[in-house]
Amino acid sequence: MSPELETPGNKGVKVIMVQGPGTEPGPQPEPAEPLAVAEGKGSNWVGTNVYQIGRTVEGRTAEYEGGVEPVTYRYRFQTKALGSDTWVNQSWVTTTNEKNPVYFEIVEAGQLKLQSQARDSSDPAVQLNSVTGIKTIEPQTIIGDISFLVNGVEAANDACNALVGSTLNLDCVTSGGTATNETYSWRVRSGNATINSSTTSKTCSVVLGSEFPGSAQVQCTVSSVNSSNSPASGVLLIALSESFSVAEPEAY
Repeated sequence: MSPELETPGNKGVKVIMVQGPGTEPGPQPEPAEPLAVAEGKGSNWVGTNVYQIGRTVEGRTAEYEGGVEPVTYRYRFQTKALGSDTWVNQSWVTTTNEKNPVYFEIVEAGQLKLQSQARDSSDPAVQLNSVTGIKTIEPQTIIGDISFLVNGVEAANDACNALVGSTLNLDCVTSGGTATNETYSWRVRSGNATINSSTTSKTCSVVLGSEFPGSAQVQCTVSSVNSSNSPASGVLLIALSESFSVAEPEAY
């Protein structure tokens, strides 16, 4: 642009600006699309995760679109301890604009979530979060002490006498623990006996052999999800006899 007198010869009370050659404005950049989470690509957890103490869980970061370049992308995990009202933020980790796998090792009971964030170069900067659903981690439980009932009678010190060739109905009993939904497995650890049928319940039928003298050991293993001492095992010692008597109770 250059000044030009409105009236030739006028020393110039008023001038106008005239566009000169080569001063045409060039093409202007298209305005950036607003920063947004790409459709169906927000932060998420992997469906096969098990949310228990000692487990490592997998999440996926969010994918974004739009925003004024350059855009930075990062993620962090957020935890809340059992009985607390405060979320604790882990350190931010820089990532790329993709559905990247990220991992977290669970070390305590409470709650857990994954936060992705994109921040563009606008002035002021625009930032957008994408957060997973909250997952709850229950406290660990304990499998209690294991003992046995033999034909409905408690086996003292996990041992009993039985006739060769007989069949015993065994119950595995846990006490003093906090575990729930236990599962059971049985096996003959040694000696002359056979598990009558495969079972995953707390009861078992054992057929004793005909050899005498001898003994057998039957083991019950108890498992429970989220128990710190799972699996736990107990062993019943069975002494085999050709005959044995049970003392009659004293009369009063």
